[in-house]
Amino acid sequence: MENACKTTGDEPFRPTRRIHGEARTAFTLVELMVVIVIIGLITAVSIPVIMQALAKARNAAIKSEIDMLHMAIMNYKNEYGSFPPCAPGTTSPSLPIKHVTRLFPRCTNQLQQLVIASKGTDGAGNTDGTCRNNFDLEPQTALVFWLDGYTKNPTSPLIPASARSALFDFEEGRKQTVANRFTGHYHPTGKSGSPYIYIDSALYSAFDYAGGATPGAERVVPFGEFFNKDTFQIICAGRDETYGTDDDLSNFWPGTRKEYKDSK
Repeated sequence: MENACKTTGDEPFRPTRRIHGEARTAFTLVELMVVIVIIGLITAVSIPVIMQALAKARNAAIKSEIDMLHMAIMNYKNEYGSFPPCAPGTTSPSLPIKHVTRLFPRCTNQLQQLVIASKGTDGAGNTDGTCRNNFDLEPQTALVFWLDGYTKNPTSPLIPASARSALFDFEEGRKQTVANRFTGHYHPTGKSGSPYIYIDSALYSAFDYAGGATPGAERVVPFGEFFNKDTFQIICAGRDETYGTDDDLSNFWPGTRKEYKDSK
């Protein structure tokens, strides 16, 4: 039988054998470069999206808490007949004393103790036990002071602090006591630089925002009408920890300050 592999030449035909399934041990340089470029493009596109989503989630959580603080102040007004004041020593410093005295006429002596506890002095640097009839209550400290509520004793509604019945469930890890003051700050979740601030409408003109990091009341337009002109403002400094900038949150616009301005 003749060999089926014969060819017209002298050499016999040898069919080429293919080896299937042989694994490659490494990428080529070109393939690696393509993979690196693709990963870089995906990262460049996804990181801003992720950061924006995280910022929106954080703002939504803070805005929800602002709404709860707003409701707590409204409940305070329904319970006691008026919104609580914020009044530092330089601006109507007797307002907090007058407010508490109106609610609890029998607590005059205890309010003197309160001034000592809140200032550590008589307000003029004296520590001899005498004190004037007022104490500082800044916008940063007013929320905690008033929403910590009162005791059941009409002659001692504020002291001892441990007996007070809170109108808002403050998270202790974010509620900070201020040295030598009978009150504290409350910081938004995830933020430690700037606390919430509260300003009642009676003091808007005294706290009119004028730039910088000083907390202040906000107007609808410069030199125009104040937001919430008959009630109060609660303001949270944004991620930059500075009040009055575009990433602020509040109880008088639905999103950030910038989102409000962009909608106009």
